[in-house]
Amino acid sequence: MNIAIEQEAKAYLQKSGIRRLLIDMNPDMTNSGCGCGKSKKYYTPYIRPLKENESYPNHKVFHVDDMELFLSPKAIEAAKETVTIRLERNFFLKNLELDGIGFLVED
Repeated sequence: MNIAIEQEAKAYLQKSGIRRLLIDMNPDMTNSGCGCGKSKKYYTPYIRPLKENESYPNHKVFHVDDMELFLSPKAIEAAKETVTIRLERNFFLKNLELDGIGFLVED
């Protein structure tokens, strides 16, 4: 798996002083579209900066462009060959976004 950080995202992270990121999956339940009444568990990817005292021993650590990236096992399972971290701008807000990690559905 390759991890790339787009130039605009790199500049934002450097300016913000962020050197560690968590890439994980949020669990949730749904029964929409199944027609059988059974709920299915699905996971949605997210990315956020890590705090100084946070530790994730079960996550795999990647080093990319002076950044430490902690990926959960579920995020690695859902990842495509290339994962890209980019900066999304909405009016005055800036958010980090992920490309290359999709939803993960369990039966």
